[in-house]
Amino acid sequence: MILLHIEASPKGDHSYSSRLARAFLEAYKAKNPDDEIRTLNVFEHDMPAFGKAEAFAKFAPIMGEARTAEQESAWEKVKQEISYFDGADKILLSCPMWNYSIPWPLKQYIDCLVQPLETFGYDFEKMDHVGLLRNRPVQMILTRSSTMPGDYNDFQLPYLKYIFGAIGIRDVRAIVPWATTKASREEVEAYLSGFETEARQAAENF
Repeated sequence: MILLHIEASPKGDHSYSSRLARAFLEAYKAKNPDDEIRTLNVFEHDMPAFGKAEAFAKFAPIMGEARTAEQESAWEKVKQEISYFDGADKILLSCPMWNYSIPWPLKQYIDCLVQPLETFGYDFEKMDHVGLLRNRPVQMILTRSSTMPGDYNDFQLPYLKYIFGAIGIRDVRAIVPWATTKASREEVEAYLSGFETEARQAAENF
């Protein structure tokens, strides 16, 4: 089995979301020593920019047009990203909230993955989009400083659940430490410690 850890924080060892992901992975490795763990940090990953060539390549088959050589080359890089992602049997996503949503490199990565005819299709009879990827478990660890889950200004968890579902991945679990801003370091440590326990427990059933 392959577990892909998508890391969406640039803060390294100072990241709360990455810290909780490490606790999850430690417990997961202990229970599944033969599984392969892959890590993709979207801040460090050399992903397609998804500019003009990629945009035209995306719509060419939909419009009944042939891709140019430049567009084919650009699209091949997008397909490689999709293939690498789709090769994972399980996904761990650790991500902080930025401005009520997700960091921009994670959005760029998602914009590479979510492609018509590649990861989703359209049912004209039902007038509905259909995910083309196989369902698999996704564990999300989403940190934020003060936005409660279910709050009207939470554009992190609802978006991520929707976009994974749109490509066919519906087994989504979430750990959401939502009050990481504390008066003292001791309070932060006590708060995160509880979620480290939750992360390890989640790994036992992943």
